Amino acid sequence: MLDEKSIEKIINERNIKLLIFDCDGTLMDTLALHYSAWNEAFSLLGYKFIEQDEFIRDYAGVSGNDMVRTVIIRFGYNLAVGAVLNLKKELFLAKYISLVSPIAKTFAIVNKYSSRLKMVVASGGAREAVNQMLELNDVRHFFMQVITLADVAQGKPAPDIFLKAAYDQGIDPEHCLVFEDHHAGFAAALSAGMCYVDINQLSELS
Repeated sequence: MLDEKSIEKIINERNIKLLIFDCDGTLMDTLALHYSAWNEAFSLLGYKFIEQDEFIRDYAGVSGNDMVRTVIIRFGYNLAVGAVLNLKKELFLAKYISLVSPIAKTFAIVNKYSSRLKMVVASGGAREAVNQMLELNDVRHFFMQVITLADVAQGKPAPDIFLKAAYDQGIDPEHCLVFEDHHAGFAAALSAGMCYVDINQLSELS
């Protein structure tokens, strides 16, 4: 497990100047809520979605576009990707986003370093949803920038979103520390030449 001293050691030894946070599952407790919205969207369109454990294990951190395309091909569904994406977005914003809450152990880090280091959000989620989650929980002010899938050519595990964060903030990738919760994000960080923290291995910080 990683504790407060471990994070401080990484920051000092690597001369970290920018903290980059994923949103879903890292900053915000959303994975079960996203699953419910996806499941409902597929159901309303007359199709069965994958099980929740598979969704969290294999698709957390993967763009919705890529995930839906994979599910459609896998099961041979006669569905348009855009129709599923739009319906899921409507459902999530209307029914689920108000239930989102911050992940305490991640925000312990945000609070600790907010006056010392630059911080940005780099999420594979939809811009409107990510911004609303941050605003509804009154935490948007911590972050200098919010970057989403709409800002880059490829989502995670491609490094595009993390490299854009570094470029926009004028920080070399080697001096960036990524906080993530899923293997797609870990791979993206490594491809970007950045070190990362798996928040699943993070102990509750004081």
